[in-house]
Amino acid sequence: MKKYIFSLFVCCLLACSKELELKPDSTLIVPETIQDLEQLLDNTAVLNTTPGLAQLSADEYFIPSLLAWNSLSNLTQRNAYIWNKEIYQGETEIWDWAAPYTGIFYCNSVLDILEKQDIGDDPEKKNIRGWALFARAYSYYSLVSIFCKAYDPATAKIDLGLPLKLSSDIKKIVQRNTVQETYHSIISDILTAADLLKAEVTTDKRNRPSRVAAYALLARVYLSMRIYDQAELYVDKALLLCPKLLDYNTLTILPGRSSFTYNSPETIYFTQQAARYTETTFSSSVLYGVDSTLIALYGPDDLRMAIYFRKNSIGNYGLRPINNVAPNPFTGLATDELYLIKAECLARRNNKDEALLYLNRLLEKRIKTGSEVLVTALDAEDALRIVLTERRKSLVWRSIRWTDLKRLNLEGRDITLTRNMGGHTYELPPNSPLYVLPIPNDEVILSGIIQNER
Repeated sequence: MKKYIFSLFVCCLLACSKELELKPDSTLIVPETIQDLEQLLDNTAVLNTTPGLAQLSADEYFIPSLLAWNSLSNLTQRNAYIWNKEIYQGETEIWDWAAPYTGIFYCNSVLDILEKQDIGDDPEKKNIRGWALFARAYSYYSLVSIFCKAYDPATAKIDLGLPLKLSSDIKKIVQRNTVQETYHSIISDILTAADLLKAEVTTDKRNRPSRVAAYALLARVYLSMRIYDQAELYVDKALLLCPKLLDYNTLTILPGRSSFTYNSPETIYFTQQAARYTETTFSSSVLYGVDSTLIALYGPDDLRMAIYFRKNSIGNYGLRPINNVAPNPFTGLATDELYLIKAECLARRNNKDEALLYLNRLLEKRIKTGSEVLVTALDAEDALRIVLTERRKSLVWRSIRWTDLKRLNLEGRDITLTRNMGGHTYELPPNSPLYVLPIPNDEVILSGIIQNER
């Protein structure tokens, strides 16, 4: 794969070097066959690896002491934890921005190559095009969730979105589109991809998208936008193709090892968090602990407690691999998220009983056999509260919580985050501009794009 990636970069650089009168090497391999393009998109280190800033900024963990905070090797980790206005403090080449745009470049390159070919009804080429469109949308959604305001229909036409790079021309510098234009592009790519991709999940290649992955991503995106009727529409389409839940009673809990395999039947599309902030997001060190209020939500017969967490040497809980063998947190698409989206959408349209039906189907697979108790609710609002709590418990550490906080605060739930560090209390109030992470300064200087106000 490396030779194709190298060739792709070299070709683009040569195309930009007319003034130097450089000529392409005649032996250079230019990717053009299905196998070439597959190898470019199979670059899992970029296209199946997601940023960590959302996880660093959310409320699922704490740093136990000022000594631990000062011990962190990465300034970005320290500053994101206390929601500092300037989180990079001179650090450059920030992976959370650069890597998704690198993946977008790969996708655009594949799409540009296919544009020059006659795809026709070739199922393999159609699938490759759908794959590239899906992966581009997935990368843009990772970016918009971190570097832009939550989608608000009242302001989306003027709120700053992302620079939408839709071709592989690296000479073209693109300024920021609006939030509405950004989400429109993401949704358009996924909808087109859904018509091109193979329907079913390829069980031994879950890093590759499918039609069910496209529907699941649409449900996630629309939920983050608070367009709940569309979220429910696409979650229904996804569940029709992929309803399977993994019974946690069948998992073995072993010290120091994951209870999961790479081929977990719940995994629709596999991505994992980058190994950039290991000290506070997925190592077994004593430099962080899972938030104690979150831990308290799990009952004594809840199998997720032992499967998701383990105690470290100072008595705090750390993370075990979830839907993964490696310690990197799973950030992909899975059927448990679909059940929770469906339950939330039902509760929001006052269908309490059916919302609880979907929630109980999920919990049946998470509670020790023989200890299951059907969840009940007083009314639809109570059901929604319960579903949102279960969402925190089930989707822990997937970089979803940050987006949830942004959308829930927009509807007036008034969630304030608090950190205590070195005798000082830090607060992140609802709808604060600090919910929008700063664009790396070197990118602002290079491209001239507008920086976020914090």
